Amino acid sequence: MVKLSKKEFNRLLTLSTRGGVRRKRRNRNRRTNRANRPRTNGMAVTLEQHAHMQVMQRPFTAQVPQNPCIYAGEQGTINRFLTDFTGGTGAGQTAYLLFFHPNTGYGGGIAAANSAAAISTTPGANASLTPGFTTLASVAQKQRAVAAGIRFSTTALSLTTIVGEFAVGVVSLDTITTATTIDQLFVMAQGRANLTRDLHEARWYPNSFDAKYSSVNYGGISLTGSDTNDTNAVFVAIRGIPASTNISFQITNVAEWTPKVSSGMSVTATSSPGTDHQSTVQLLHQHTPGWHHTAKATAERLLEDTVKVVGKQAEKGLRLAAGKIFEGGMAAFGL
Repeated sequence: MVKLSKKEFNRLLTLSTRGGVRRKRRNRNRRTNRANRPRTNGMAVTLEQHAHMQVMQRPFTAQVPQNPCIYAGEQGTINRFLTDFTGGTGAGQTAYLLFFHPNTGYGGGIAAANSAAAISTTPGANASLTPGFTTLASVAQKQRAVAAGIRFSTTALSLTTIVGEFAVGVVSLDTITTATTIDQLFVMAQGRANLTRDLHEARWYPNSFDAKYSSVNYGGISLTGSDTNDTNAVFVAIRGIPASTNISFQITNVAEWTPKVSSGMSVTATSSPGTDHQSTVQLLHQHTPGWHHTAKATAERLLEDTVKVVGKQAEKGLRLAAGKIFEGGMAAFGL
């Protein structure tokens, strides 16, 4: 056994205490750093991924992310563009399709006699459906979408005229351009529900080639160099609605773009290594299923409302039955 003097014992005790304090402090700092790191349902993500996830989930209202974005390559300017219009069916028409392809700015609104009737989605210019068409066509050399979405609601005044169903989804553009009926897109949809007076949303997410810039030329798909097999479009398909039904639409496109030489604006002259943007989308799909549309929430609310109505009716029937049983019981006692 080694004997220590009181002085030596106090010195070792001090060193041990200091070491313990340092270890606790380091551990506390480590915990603080982990707590401040963005997480999605327990999964750690980068700051760029977190900002991109936020705007993909809420393209109409989320804060627009600044560079560097999750995409690799030349950094551009990121802005949110919106367009608002009324579409819908005419006389003798009960089905409608609206789609938007952010990579090229191409969109289409198509009404049909019914959902099984033949339609054509041939690519072409449609400035009225393209958010930021005037601005981008005049000053942008190239652009790519960071986030996009479609909002829609019926303008019917009477609740009795709000009938039909809708389907929403995100698919590669060639899936839409080769569809010949609206029913075919119902099969491809990721969400569907009954049409209600609510404001519904369909949110776009990028495919593998959506990280590539596309030349701003809204004369048609063939002029842009876009790969229609690996760039996504978002769509809303509606069927079973009364003829001559108006539907209010709003399309947003959060676009990253670089200026034309003729615009007089300077380019950023900076590049970002980016991240794997497909892994960002995968995280959203895995940890927040159905995040890119509101059809599930609409269907769940309608089911909840139905259960409440049935419950109230059942409760009323039980009260009547209990009253009759009570009356019968009292009569048996001569009361």
